[in-house]
Amino acid sequence: MRYAPGLQLYLAQQKRRGLAWCETQIRVHKEDPLRIRERLGETSQQRPVGPLIWFHAGGESEAMALSELISRLMLERDDLNFLITTTRHIEKHQQEQILMGQALHQYAPCDTPQTVARFLDHWRPDMAIWVDRELHPALITCVFERQVPMVMIDARMSDEAQQKWRWRPGMARNLLRCFQHILAADGASARNFKRLGFPPENVEVTGFLQEGGAPLNCVQSERDDLAALLAARPVWLGVNVTAKELDVVVDAHRKVVRRSHRLLLLLNPTDLVDGPKIAEDLRADGWIVAVRSQEEEPDQETQIMICDTPGELGLWYHLSPVTFIGQTFYGDDPRNPHEAAALGSAILFGPNPARYRERFNRLEEAHAARRVSTPVKLAYELEHLLAPDKAAALATAAWEVSTAGADVTDRVSRLIFDTLDEVGV
Repeated sequence: MRYAPGLQLYLAQQKRRGLAWCETQIRVHKEDPLRIRERLGETSQQRPVGPLIWFHAGGESEAMALSELISRLMLERDDLNFLITTTRHIEKHQQEQILMGQALHQYAPCDTPQTVARFLDHWRPDMAIWVDRELHPALITCVFERQVPMVMIDARMSDEAQQKWRWRPGMARNLLRCFQHILAADGASARNFKRLGFPPENVEVTGFLQEGGAPLNCVQSERDDLAALLAARPVWLGVNVTAKELDVVVDAHRKVVRRSHRLLLLLNPTDLVDGPKIAEDLRADGWIVAVRSQEEEPDQETQIMICDTPGELGLWYHLSPVTFIGQTFYGDDPRNPHEAAALGSAILFGPNPARYRERFNRLEEAHAARRVSTPVKLAYELEHLLAPDKAAALATAAWEVSTAGADVTDRVSRLIFDTLDEVGV
């Protein structure tokens, strides 16, 4: 491929800048000081033996969609190895949640030919899969020149981004044509990729990757026993509720229970060990409380059930037609909303969905979840959803969003295996 003048100029400029420029950029952006060498294309990690699939994601939000896909690929071929690179910093605990012991993580090399060459010399990927919304010219062209097959999945190109690339049409066309196939997340993105010069026959609208994973399990006999005890009472769940959010949730319950006297709150605190103390405080405040860890069952008089035993979230989601996701008012580590969505629970969440922002936004756009902008509005939205038809409509939409990505994951898996077959890996 003959590169456009703009791309040639960029690559020449980046080559002149070299390693010293990269080190300056790393210091300016205060990147992980313990892993700076990775941004220079170096690593202390050994390349695993066998085929290696490399996923390049921009940051946490893009990387989080990969765990279900990687699980699916591992089921088909247990000889495959996986590397995930990101350009943006990811905290260690978030890396563990994303990788789940299934892949290696490295920070992507700076976008210069020298650093990318170092990276590729070491890792020698058999296939590259682009999940980043940014196009890094040196990284893309170096992979292409080494004849590593490269596809773009979960691909998004907004109208605004397309307009920016429109001023460099030759450069955009060169970069996109380094990819063999693009699986676009939506029709607008597919249209914009075509406008920038990618062959229309190689663009496919698939939707978003599956993000929820398998639904959480529960013991069916326990679910049936508890459902019988509740005897069709209206129920809602506050999951992963922080100490600061406790008053928010309980105040909302107090307001709604005045008009819905049989309403039961299932309260799952962030720190499960705090369950008995929370129950003690609530009882002092006049509430009738049962505590799961103390083997107490909810009777018809129980107003709040403390759900403080580990490994039972699937049970509570199953029983609750409405779920408020904690740590979305105060905190920074909410539960994955697809856990509730996959089990048919309508979702309420606060204004700060943190690392799951994109997933919450997608559910909200699909009328599958409702954002509660202030604590005062939680009671209003809760009361609205207690009408069975309202909760059912929201829960159905949430389930559809949560599970629709399974077909996308299947399609991406087929594309990856077909590509590996073509190159004999």
